Amino acid sequence: MSLLLSGESIELRETQRSELSALLDVYNSNPGYNRLRHGSDAVTLTEVAAEYDSTLDIPTGHWLTVAAGDRIIGVMHIIVSNPADRKSWISVLLLHADFQRKGYGREAVRLAEAYFAQAGGLHVHHGVMALNEPALLFWGKLGYEQYRQVHAPVGRLMQPVLLVAKWLQPFS
Repeated sequence: MSLLLSGESIELRETQRSELSALLDVYNSNPGYNRLRHGSDAVTLTEVAAEYDSTLDIPTGHWLTVAAGDRIIGVMHIIVSNPADRKSWISVLLLHADFQRKGYGREAVRLAEAYFAQAGGLHVHHGVMALNEPALLFWGKLGYEQYRQVHAPVGRLMQPVLLVAKWLQPFS
């Protein structure tokens, strides 16, 4: 079954392999993020495809395209119930640089949170690279609180990651 979450300005829909080249543009519009995650300004289509496949290997994992109208503006990876810890996760949210700071990220997170709550989730988790200050501020403004710091593999690099979580409102 294909997942589709619709909001006021955007929709989150299952990514098709044929969209990966468009999503490569999303990744490479964010060289600072790529430097933090991979140690270089750009990633390759092969790397994006490997990330896509690894997310889909998780039974409740979804790789979602963030679209505004007919324009692809971002990517989001979610896990409804991680087999390792039974928690709901937003593992990646990345918007094209031209579409950041316009409310699309906040709307994408709210759509994912509502989906997790409807699936019975009590909270949602995310890992933020400790050196990614803009992301820390973004997640904090959305009500996510840090509960632990770990040293973990992120992309090609091992680095400190701040684990943040938010309690969800029960779905009624």
